[in-house]
Amino acid sequence: MPHPSLSRDPADPFTERDHDNMDAFIGFVLDDFAAGEISRDKATCALQHVMGALVVGNTGEAKNWFEQGRKFIRAR
Repeated sequence: MPHPSLSRDPADPFTERDHDNMDAFIGFVLDDFAAGEISRDKATCALQHVMGALVVGNTGEAKNWFEQGRKFIRAR
């Protein structure tokens, strides 16, 4: 959750919910790796996939991974 003193940039393509989903996704990846549920390679590939989507401006793909990425990673 953002610090209360920070205001949201109107140019940000993500909603507050998207940011919460992003935080949760990153936490899930780290937690699942730490617990041995996924390998380091799977964790790295998942994060790289989302970062790559963001680099090319594919916010829809990134949002989808923020919402469902844990399921995607475990299905591989």
